[in-house]
Amino acid sequence: EDEDDEEMVEPKAQDDLETENQDQKQEVKEAPPRELTEEEKQQVLHSEEFLIFFDRTIRVIERALAEDSDIFFDYSGRDVEEKDGDVQAGANLSFNRQFYDEHWSKHRVVTCMDWSLQYPELMVASYNNNEDAPHEPDGVALVWNMKFKKTTPEYVFHCQSSVMSVCFARFHPNLVVGGTYSGQIVLWDNRSHRRTPVQRTPLSAAAHTHPVYCVNVVGTQNAHNLITVSTDGKMCSWSLDMLSTPQESMELVYNKSKPVAVTGMAFPTGDVNNFVVGSEEGTVYTACRHGSKAGIGEIFEGHQGPITGINCHMAVGPIDFSHLFVTSSFDWTVKLWTTK
Repeated sequence: EDEDDEEMVEPKAQDDLETENQDQKQEVKEAPPRELTEEEKQQVLHSEEFLIFFDRTIRVIERALAEDSDIFFDYSGRDVEEKDGDVQAGANLSFNRQFYDEHWSKHRVVTCMDWSLQYPELMVASYNNNEDAPHEPDGVALVWNMKFKKTTPEYVFHCQSSVMSVCFARFHPNLVVGGTYSGQIVLWDNRSHRRTPVQRTPLSAAAHTHPVYCVNVVGTQNAHNLITVSTDGKMCSWSLDMLSTPQESMELVYNKSKPVAVTGMAFPTGDVNNFVVGSEEGTVYTACRHGSKAGIGEIFEGHQGPITGINCHMAVGPIDFSHLFVTSSFDWTVKLWTTK
């Protein structure tokens, strides 16, 4: 019996030893991490990796706090999916919400708006200078999100000249193009944590030297250009990869003598050559970029004030409506036209 008692004691001592070893390992594992020095903290805070991470994370947290939805949706264009948008006919027009930022929108005039083709819930608006804040940037472009109920812009961009026109760069969902009062064309990238342009055109005679009220990306996925027009009638074609010099330029002149002060421009769906423009004097013109009749073509008179907006019919279907376009003006009217 004594021998049996001794045999029973041995495994008990073994168990106590294993338990003690496990406790020691756990104590080692739970040891607090070393606190970073102030210098190390500053290096992390100013590193490129942290700035990119923080810039993206604050947008995700804002969405999470605002409502229960897909807060991890990425608007940089890395996961673009083809979507067919359906227009709901007969829907009543009603007030939904307003987009206003106390810092960036206050005392500024909205100069232009554009919708994203890749993400229909995104809208970009451009603003002129705030005279009450001379130390703030003169030009601002804010990207607003219709999908989430947060009150702040999805992206904030700015530059040193009032932004008179703005558009999402078709085929490049991460790029936003702006035309400025100084004549510069600026390009912002939402994949960069910078709010300032990643590219801009030079202020030279080869480019624009007057306000640019028209910016538009036309073409196909593999062959497209940025088309811009300034108020002196100069039209330029650019590659989005290089804004140092225009690929083409031409003067929009009526009757070979009068430069057209263009305030609006639109291309029919799928057309990269023919387009329509609206002007400061309220006149609308058809025009084309290439061919024997390049330049201003027909003239449409009817407005009593400057043209504020112009757009071609974009619906695609069994009936061709590409000859229709609509204009708005300071004369408080909206007019429907046809090129036929």
